[in-house]
Amino acid sequence: MKSARLRRQDGLIREAIWLFVIVAIIAVVVLDGLALFHANQSVRDAAAGAANEARNAYSQSPTLASARLAAQDYLASNGDTFVKMTTSQAADGTIAFSVTAKAHADTYAFKYLRYVGLKKWVQQTSNPAVTRSSDNSSL
Repeated sequence: MKSARLRRQDGLIREAIWLFVIVAIIAVVVLDGLALFHANQSVRDAAAGAANEARNAYSQSPTLASARLAAQDYLASNGDTFVKMTTSQAADGTIAFSVTAKAHADTYAFKYLRYVGLKKWVQQTSNPAVTRSSDNSSL
């Protein structure tokens, strides 16, 4: 009779441990997914803001160097990386600035998928690069 009660307690503890492990795995997956989503969304907004900053700087001082510096400063203040800036001139003479920015998502477990042969995909997913122009449309 005593051993039957102990077996039931062992089963309860085992089930509680499994439940804890499953909940922990789900929590890590959700947190990593949120980190990846946040990095992707923030770099989109930052690239659009940097392109607008470049346009504003160019309107005050019509040199491409000042526009590039303004875009770099804007991205640096957001913690993103400046990749490149291009310009294009419309038929009416207005100049549009396109800025490419890159961000990094800090994850708990997603980064370890690179060890199972997914290195390139993990690198692209956790370091999104986005190009936005000063008219806020994607290229």
